[in-house]
Amino acid sequence: MRRRDQIAVKKGPITGLAEEVGVAQKRGLDAVRQNLWPWMLWTVIMALVAWGIAASLQKFSRPVELGERWVLWFLLVLPALAFLAFRYHARRQPTWGFSRLALLASIPPGIRTYFVTLPFSLRCGVFALLIFAAAQPRLVNVFERSEDEGIDIVLVMDVSLSMEANDLEPNRFVAARNVMSGFVKQRPKDRIGFVVFGRDAYPYCPLTRDHNAVQRLLGKLRLRQIDDGQATAIGEALGTALNMLASSKGKSKVVILLTDGANNSGEMAPREAAEHAAALGVRVHTVLVGSANGEGGGLFALRAPTDPELLEHIAARTGGMAFIATDKKSLENRFQRILDLMEKNKFERKIRTTSGVQERYLAAAVLLFFLELLLSLTWLRRLP
Repeated sequence: MRRRDQIAVKKGPITGLAEEVGVAQKRGLDAVRQNLWPWMLWTVIMALVAWGIAASLQKFSRPVELGERWVLWFLLVLPALAFLAFRYHARRQPTWGFSRLALLASIPPGIRTYFVTLPFSLRCGVFALLIFAAAQPRLVNVFERSEDEGIDIVLVMDVSLSMEANDLEPNRFVAARNVMSGFVKQRPKDRIGFVVFGRDAYPYCPLTRDHNAVQRLLGKLRLRQIDDGQATAIGEALGTALNMLASSKGKSKVVILLTDGANNSGEMAPREAAEHAAALGVRVHTVLVGSANGEGGGLFALRAPTDPELLEHIAARTGGMAFIATDKKSLENRFQRILDLMEKNKFERKIRTTSGVQERYLAAAVLLFFLELLLSLTWLRRLP
């Protein structure tokens, strides 16, 4: 007996697959809907998720980086999962009890049949968002800060007796000390040291950024404080300043030499000291206080020996400038000119911080999951 006849003689409703009772297999558009449409729907959902991620990244005003890029490789698992799911769906055929299955074949499929795989496609979108969130997308914050970098400066001051001349009010020494104090105030980021000299030279204050300490020491400085001040050791003073700068790691090193006389003491010659300064890359600015011919006032109305050519040579050899200050105003102007000549080494510091933004993609995954759950329980609900 043929299979069809065997089924016909059975009592009760007929159960089984459509093709077993003579219902034609799905062909043409039905076959396309069954085999290709799930992939088309899955591709659309995944493309929408990718577009949403790309659009959200473009809205950020700062660049976005991924902390764990390797996690994105898990996205390749999604097509494999889709293949297995769609293959299982194609083979799955529900079994119902009907008296005539041929009647079902005449009923056209509803619109819901086209979206049977939509919940699974949405779930793949959820997985894609979770994978992207696991890659740790984060905003990159880069702050650029340009600042002046301090340089190392050694002030070298003559404290010989000739500095008592009062052609600068109230005298050369006090005028020079006040101008140097103002100079220190205008270089807050520099390390400043101090050398005083007369017959000999002495390091009076080491290089420091504690400018309050420098100001206090300047205020306590007096003539005849270190020796009798009967001679001027310019070479020794410059050598002492170079020793102070020898251990400096600063890119720029400057010596400001202030004197009113000629070198007539010390073992080191000023020109030799200038050569050492040039070798060390130390720039020396020189300031001759008083007239170039050595005339002064007060106790030193007589001519005192000066050597402006020597100071010019020291400045020229080291890349500095030589100045002459005949009164307090010109002394202030000369130091202002030195300030203008001072290098302002600028450096750019970049501060890089990051802030994670994965929480928004986690929130999108949760919303998409609830949408999939809602559709699965309502409009696209499937009975066993």
